[in-house]
Amino acid sequence: MAGIGWKLERMLDRDSLASTVAAYLTGVAVTSAPWLLTTTALVSMHLLAREHAGQGEFPAVEQIVTVTYAVTLVLSAPIHIVLSRYTADRLYERRPGAIAASIRTTLAATLFGFLVVGLCTMALFGAPRSLAYAIPTLAALVGGQWLLLGVGGGLCSPAVVLRAFGAGTLVSIAGSLALERGAGLGARGFLYGFAAGQAVTMAGMLIGVLRALPETDDPDARAHPWAAFREYRLLAGAAFAFHLSVWADKLVLWVVAGQAQAAIYASAAALAWFSMIPAFAWIYVEVETAFYRKFRSFYGAIEGGAALSTLARDADELRRETARIVRGAAAIQIALTTITLAASSRLVAATGLGPEAVLPFRLVALGAAPQVIAMIGMLLLHYFDLRYDAFLVAATHLTACVVVTAGAWALGLPPGLGFVTASVLSTVIVLHLVRHRLQQLVVDTFQSQPYNAELLG
Repeated sequence: MAGIGWKLERMLDRDSLASTVAAYLTGVAVTSAPWLLTTTALVSMHLLAREHAGQGEFPAVEQIVTVTYAVTLVLSAPIHIVLSRYTADRLYERRPGAIAASIRTTLAATLFGFLVVGLCTMALFGAPRSLAYAIPTLAALVGGQWLLLGVGGGLCSPAVVLRAFGAGTLVSIAGSLALERGAGLGARGFLYGFAAGQAVTMAGMLIGVLRALPETDDPDARAHPWAAFREYRLLAGAAFAFHLSVWADKLVLWVVAGQAQAAIYASAAALAWFSMIPAFAWIYVEVETAFYRKFRSFYGAIEGGAALSTLARDADELRRETARIVRGAAAIQIALTTITLAASSRLVAATGLGPEAVLPFRLVALGAAPQVIAMIGMLLLHYFDLRYDAFLVAATHLTACVVVTAGAWALGLPPGLGFVTASVLSTVIVLHLVRHRLQQLVVDTFQSQPYNAELLG
């Protein structure tokens, strides 16, 4: 994401604990903020449901948050991924005036579109009227958040991102408790307090993005953002397939085993996903700083007509940097997975889940390490503009997740096997693709240039 790397580097160059922590917290906010808030809400709902046994609204609120968030995340993924890539490309070209109109148009369409999606979800969900009106509001807020975080990471300073995320978290927690307990609204208060926190985060990001946008538009900018979706259609497809795979096994389980089993598995998976957050933050910061420097050095040397020996040296450095990031992320995630597995029984019990959730929790935690590597690999494939390869990996992950989850349930095996199998398979494929690309980096880069076509023309 052009624009954020040098800001993160400036924070890290201060060489203080506070600046380093701030840089990695920015990574958490940009990669995981809405998901982190939602997962926290789901875990809290289990604790409240256990405390208020017999009160039917608490399970209903948990289902509303889960379903609304899942639908919004999957449908919004292609939008915010494409717009963030378009924004990064225009910033790299030093054409900030070309992004303002697209951001405003896409944001307006996103808010309206997810309001409609939320209304459709509300109609199909059949929730009590006192709770149902939160569904379209929550859908629009989460969809807008992801979009603004995607483009705001490159446009705004890390301080803006952290303030928006921090304020939203505080309001979400305090508002939920105040309305649920202080105002005596129960589950409804928790839901609307949580939505208020999402609104605060989105408002903070919106103010930051609008302030960062140039005052005048580029007259040569494309009038409609649809051109970006045509250009990055494979990127959009990969984002949709991968984000759908996150929820596909829960949907399959809902169909073949019923809502109760799916709810247990979804809650266990949400809890296990917490173990991925530190790795996400580390990947984000390292890719946007150290890796990007090596990446730009290599392609800058090509554009500058450097000698072949210089290109070979830069390619070797890029390969070493890629290997370092993969090893580092794997080490972080393996360590966290080990701790998570060791404490699995206590974590599950502490969050109000029953003993039947322990095995699914362990399987999802076990699959977290290969999934993190798969995500790094897909990110690197996009850096090298191998869009079809990235789409292939995402589609494989989705297909394996659906097929193995259904097959595991039919054979009486735990549903988490689908997630583990999909993560391992996609990791093997993506590592092979990245390794092949890096080995042939100099040759493939020259072969991809249209020099002959220009001479013949």
